[in-house]
Amino acid sequence: MPIRNITSIQIVVAYGGELGIDVDLLLQGSGLVNSQLTEHDLQVEDKQELHVLKNLMSNTSSPFRVGMELGSRYHLTSYGIMGYALLASSTPRKAVELGLRFLDLTYVYSKIELTEINQDLSLRFSCDIAGELGKLILARDMMGAAMVQREVFESGHLPINLQFTLPKPPGLSLDTMQHILGAEIQFNANYNGIVWIANQMDLPLVKANAGTAKICEQQCSQLLQQKQNWKPIEKQVKNTLLHLGLTSSMQDIADYLFRTTRTLHRQLKQEQTSWRQVRDNVRIGIAEELLSTPMQLDEIADRLGFSDSANFSHSFKRCRNITPSQHRKQTMPAPILKRSS
Repeated sequence: MPIRNITSIQIVVAYGGELGIDVDLLLQGSGLVNSQLTEHDLQVEDKQELHVLKNLMSNTSSPFRVGMELGSRYHLTSYGIMGYALLASSTPRKAVELGLRFLDLTYVYSKIELTEINQDLSLRFSCDIAGELGKLILARDMMGAAMVQREVFESGHLPINLQFTLPKPPGLSLDTMQHILGAEIQFNANYNGIVWIANQMDLPLVKANAGTAKICEQQCSQLLQQKQNWKPIEKQVKNTLLHLGLTSSMQDIADYLFRTTRTLHRQLKQEQTSWRQVRDNVRIGIAEELLSTPMQLDEIADRLGFSDSANFSHSFKRCRNITPSQHRKQTMPAPILKRSS
C-alpha cells in the first residue's frame, strides 16, 4: 500500500486555507483530522492525499489553474533529505536522474519519463487519473517539479520551459506564474513536459558537493526501503502499544493517535490486519524472548497483560501453533550430559 509523508497534505490544506476553504472540509472522508496536520513525521496513504485533493477540486472552479497555483507551493524544503541530495548533485542531468530514481519519495501521481531528442532533453509527464482531478494533479506535479528544478538549477543560468498540451485555462495569470517560476510556460504543446537544452545539462552546479550528495543518496535509499516495507498504521499502533504499555486498550491507542476506535479499526482493516492481530503479534513476540529465560509462565502472562497463564497459552498457541511450554522445549538448549568415569 503506497505511503507518503503528510507534508504534501499540509501544503494542500495551507493553499486551501488561502482560498478560504475550511480545513475540516478539505480533510472530510480522508481518515485524517486537523490535529494530525502538526505531526510532521506522520505517514499517510496515497489515497488519503488523493481524497484531500478531490475535496480541494470540489470547492474550486478551475482545477487546472488550482493545480498550477498549488504546484508553485512545493519547494526543495518540501522533500527533506531528497531536496539536499538534489541540491548537492554534480550536474543538472545527475539531479534529474536522481529525482527519477527516488521518485517514490516525492508526492507525484504522474508517470515521468526522461527523453532526449536532438538538442532537447525533457521530462515528459502523463497522469492516469481521469477527469478534472487528473488535470489538477498533472498541473500540480509538473509545476512542483519545475519549482524544485528552478531552485536546484538556479534557472536564470539554465533556462526551463514548461509546456502543456491543454489550452491556457481561464482565470490563470500566466505572467504571475511565469514570474514565480522564472521560466516560460507554454500551452497547446505536443506533450506535457519540462524542457531544457541538452548540452547545458552537463554543466557543473554551483552548490555541488560530492560528499554531501553521497551521504544524502544513502539516506534516500534507506528511506525508500523503509517506505516499501512499512505499513504505516500498523507500525504506529505497535510503537504506541510499546510506549503506553502492553495492557493498553484499543481506546487508549486510538486516543493517543488522535483517532476514534472506529477509524483505527477501519485503517487496520485496510492493511489486512486488526487490533487483535497487532496486539497479539507484539505480545507474542515479546513472549518468545521471555520463554528463553527461567521466568514462570504465570509471570510472563502477567507481564504481557494476559488475565492468566491459561489465556496466555491459548493466545500463544493460536499465533504459533504450539504451546508456550513446547516452544520453550524447542528453543532452550539441551542439558549437557556428564560422562560417568
